Parts: sequence; C-alpha cells; structure tokens
Amino acid sequence: MIRHGIAPFLECSSKGDARLSAFSARLRSHGGRSIEEIYQAAKVFEDGSTGLTWREAKGRRAVNMDEVRALYGRLWDEYVDENPHLLDVIAQASGLSDIFGQPGNACQATELWRIRGERAVPATEPASAPTPFCGVRAMPPRAFSPA
Repeated sequence: MIRHGIAPFLECSSKGDARLSAFSARLRSHGGRSIEEIYQAAKVFEDGSTGLTWREAKGRRAVNMDEVRALYGRLWDEYVDENPHLLDVIAQASGLSDIFGQPGNACQATELWRIRGERAVPATEPASAPTPFCGVRAMPPRAFSPA
C-alpha cells in the first residue's frame, strides 16, 4: 500500500474512487484506452517484445523503465487535463492511497499527489489568496500586557 498525506485517505484504485484507477482512467486523446493499457503496452522487454496487453506486461521489468515511468506521469497529467473536475476531488482530499501500490513501482496515488501539489489550490485557501514569502516565518501576534 502507498499513502501520501494524512488520513482520511482517498483510495485511488478500483477498490475506492474508480475514476482515479489506472484501469478505469480512459483518455479520449488515446482512443479511449486506459492509462494502464497504454503504460503496459509501452514497455519494451529484453527480448524486444513490446505492445503487449496489460495482463502480459504487468509485473514484468522493462528495459525502458525510465521512459515508461515518465510516460505514466504524463498520462495522468493528460487525464486530469481531460477531466479538470477531478482536480477538485484530489485537492479536497487530505491524503491519497493506493491499496495495490508497491514502493518502486508506478503508482496512481503518487502521480495524483504530485499533480495535486503542482496544480491544486488547497481547499482551505481561497484561490485569490496571495502567497507572500519574505524569508521569515510570520509569528502570530502576542498579547501585550503593560508592566
């Protein structure tokens, strides 16, 4: 299991919000294929085979893992671009999880957490709120008591 943020976690898999599952997330820009199908088919194996179904490729280590990992991230970016309402869904979550996620493997919760951090305005902060930075952390005002 992979978790980002704090509980309660929004489950990003077929066991939770299926819209956030790589098996259910289908891209119009890729002919309606799922992120999982595209990602697995992009793998190239030592014997030169590629374009396999997700069942044939899933769990196998490819020789082009860096490239397919980068592709996986871009596919999630495209999916959120095609479904901008989902940005609000992940922005309102205090945490994201993937019950099937394993360290070292591509993970939808990890990609969606990245997108949340890059694009989402925190739910507790108005969209127009300035984000000042002066290099010093602001301290809350202290009560003054005359001597």
